[in-house]
Amino acid sequence: MNTTFNEEQPNDISKLFQTVVDGGYCIGCGACASLSDSPITVKLDQYGRFCASLEQSTEQKNENLAILDVCPFSDTAPNEDEIGKELFGQKCQHHSRIGYHLATYAGYVTEKNFRKYGSSGGMGTWIVTELFNHGLIDAVIHVHEQKPSETDSKLFSFRISESVEQIRAGAKSRYYPVEMSEVLSIVRNRPGRYAIVGVPCFIKAVRLLAKKDQVISDRIHFCIGLVCGHLKSTRFAEMFAWQCGIAPGKLQSIDFRKKIPGQDANKYGVEVKGSQNHQEVSITKSNFEFFGYLWGHGFFKYEACDYCDDVVAETADVTVGDAWLPDYVKDSQGTNVVVVRNPVIKHLIENGINAGRLHLDYINADAVAKSQDSGLRHRREGLAYRLYLKDKAKQWRPNKRVKAGAKHLNERLKKIYTLRMLMANESHIAFYKSIQMNSFDVFKKMMEPLVKTYDSLYQPPLWKKGLSRIKKYLKRRFQDMGWELLASRI
Repeated sequence: MNTTFNEEQPNDISKLFQTVVDGGYCIGCGACASLSDSPITVKLDQYGRFCASLEQSTEQKNENLAILDVCPFSDTAPNEDEIGKELFGQKCQHHSRIGYHLATYAGYVTEKNFRKYGSSGGMGTWIVTELFNHGLIDAVIHVHEQKPSETDSKLFSFRISESVEQIRAGAKSRYYPVEMSEVLSIVRNRPGRYAIVGVPCFIKAVRLLAKKDQVISDRIHFCIGLVCGHLKSTRFAEMFAWQCGIAPGKLQSIDFRKKIPGQDANKYGVEVKGSQNHQEVSITKSNFEFFGYLWGHGFFKYEACDYCDDVVAETADVTVGDAWLPDYVKDSQGTNVVVVRNPVIKHLIENGINAGRLHLDYINADAVAKSQDSGLRHRREGLAYRLYLKDKAKQWRPNKRVKAGAKHLNERLKKIYTLRMLMANESHIAFYKSIQMNSFDVFKKMMEPLVKTYDSLYQPPLWKKGLSRIKKYLKRRFQDMGWELLASRI
């Protein structure tokens, strides 16, 4: 990167790099690179993360570009509540954890094979297909699988689907980094009505772009949001493949969520295809068989994700995610939670329910929040602590809706949130070293001590274990003696 910044009177571009990029808050969405005449490009770094890059001096031109206004992590852009109020405030209610909402559901698609070929209940693909079939859009912008090549090693990228077959091919979850600048340049040069599917920060970026770019505003008619835990680098896919004997650079494709009949929805297969000993192989294993599969460990997470307070894409017209609730998690076929904010999409869904094409239960906003409880705790209670640490160190960080603080956490929780940050950061470094040493064991040996320390914080104390054993013993004895009433009270 070759940049020249005016330290005394920095423009928007230099401010972006001095704060968001240099601070580690760039999510690589490509919004800054999508503005007309922007000198910014988005590239993969050495750790497999997309990040903004500048190839020319900011002193030469482009000083009037509203770069900060379109960055989802800048201090200039409005927050999710402000964007949501402008878009949905007149017709929707507001909830402190999921934002504005018009209707909330849990369920799945019953028609055709939407559910079978989706990661969960098939609702995301069904919604964009309905928009297309009803003539409300001409195309869908979403992430597709691509075959890696010598000039482009990526496994996934944003593409434009202009038929039902292409839309259906873009189903399933992709835990992989992508960026939007390339596909949005196509949209700018190709008239039409589009829907875009993305994670919360990407949808926020699109909303911000639409405020500054009339072409984007005119052409993107619907934003479909995905519930997000955090964004992964390319190394997440390579980690699974390497444990199956497919070394980095040899992976050709990955299915992150292959449904396993009879298993809980959170127990799924990971299928990798690639070259092993000069032969093409396809290997599927349960996610539980892999080191590093747990999302709570946060391997290969972007640092920006730890400074986001939007889990359910609060600026999207509709949001789709997994229904991690006791009533639904046992169904191996998968179940969605759906948060609707746009009346047009609500109408399509209600028609689908009435026609028997959708099996959806009406749930309340609290239930939706509960389905994402762990993610929301990390992005709210945990975020407050991370902001407190940044402020204490006198380091720049984005303004968030969450207020910085530490008093709400006990020492154990502080250790948990600190270790999550450490594991995420160290995973990038450890995997980079393992590639240099050509050994996955290097990565595992570097990460295992952190993982064990982290996992130990979730273990109950010895006295609680002993009490639990006593309770189980007494319950069993009472049942043997026919004292069911006493047994039920243990």
